[in-house]
Amino acid sequence: MYKEILENIKKLKLIENDPKANSLVEKIKEELSKKAGDNEPKRKIIVFSEYADTVNHLRPILEKHFPKKVLTVAGDLSKQTIGLLAENFDAGNKNQKDDFEILLATDRISEGFNLNRAGMIINYDIPWNPVRVIQRVGRINRIGKKVFEKLYIINFFPTEQGAEYVQSRKIAANKMFMIHNILGEDVQIFDSNEKRTPANLYKKIQSDPDEQEESFDTKIYNEFHKIKRENPKLIERLETFPPRVKVAKNNKNKSLLVFIKKGSLYIKKVTENEKGEIEVKVASLEKVYKEIKCGKDEKKMELSDKFWRYYEAAKNYKSKQSSSRSEQSIEVKASNMLNSLLRQSGLEECKTFLETLREDMDRYETLTPNSLRRIAKMPINNISKLKNELGELRKDLGGENYLELDKQRAKNINKELIIAVENR
Repeated sequence: MYKEILENIKKLKLIENDPKANSLVEKIKEELSKKAGDNEPKRKIIVFSEYADTVNHLRPILEKHFPKKVLTVAGDLSKQTIGLLAENFDAGNKNQKDDFEILLATDRISEGFNLNRAGMIINYDIPWNPVRVIQRVGRINRIGKKVFEKLYIINFFPTEQGAEYVQSRKIAANKMFMIHNILGEDVQIFDSNEKRTPANLYKKIQSDPDEQEESFDTKIYNEFHKIKRENPKLIERLETFPPRVKVAKNNKNKSLLVFIKKGSLYIKKVTENEKGEIEVKVASLEKVYKEIKCGKDEKKMELSDKFWRYYEAAKNYKSKQSSSRSEQSIEVKASNMLNSLLRQSGLEECKTFLETLREDMDRYETLTPNSLRRIAKMPINNISKLKNELGELRKDLGGENYLELDKQRAKNINKELIIAVENR
């Protein structure tokens, strides 16, 4: 199969005559031919690709059509390149230059660079992780440093036929939909009509015959909007609810469910075993959904005499990433690996990040089970591969200071919300 693909590429001369690259060139020519807007500088362009190989493929093509106007970043950044980036793309730099109009780069520069002299980003490919797309846009959408009245995002997606195999748009757009709703991100990333709804893509997924079962996220979304349609005043009243809500209702599964929201959402389920001992476990919304769901005519009950004991047990319980033994063992392995890495020589440039991971595990527990597994499986005997793995993890978590950003977001949240639902 691999050899057949290569043979077809050669026969069709796709490297010499790449239709996608040709379309990119035409779009850039069209944009650069436009006059600058009123009181605005000439708009520069950033072309992003997730892959260094793609950047290296595009480099000679763009340099042929735009000689001496293309700055390329495909790998590590030298001091000279950083200087060129600042001089040509940072509106806040004192030494302004116009040597380059186009920046061709990987996600190596999607964090930490102010590139707001560019008013357009072209995503030559879409990462499966849409957070990286947001990071790309963040290079030109700088808060308090407005240069252009409008910013433009151009996305290359696979053809309908290719999308059936790759499904990058479907996956990324669904994740972006969740980000919009969870974080309140309001920048239109994938489509000029994009709003904080899954729009046509969502409808398509709903009618997709390959989807055998409605996902839990979809079920919750539908349920919420059904309530919003039928009882709009109830949704409005949520704004006036106190930060502490305690309620009891009838349910055969006797328990207390405590939902704590401050930054992240934590759910704790309190029950009593046969010996009369209180047990607290971490739960997920999907698992307890049926126990909290009730109709609009459900009658409120009085809190039981056990409520406050259960409630205090839940609040004082120190949550773990998972109550399962296997995932607790992953946490132990990750912790042991971090201790080893902190003692390892040759990782001096990674020390700050490793200490941040250590602090996170000891005090904040924001790392997902997947991140813990990645830490636990670090290739400690291969220093080069180890540095690459740590670099990828750092990028996926949001950068060197990801924990500080999480802590800052938590400080900015005025209220800690606690909802307690007693089933009795």
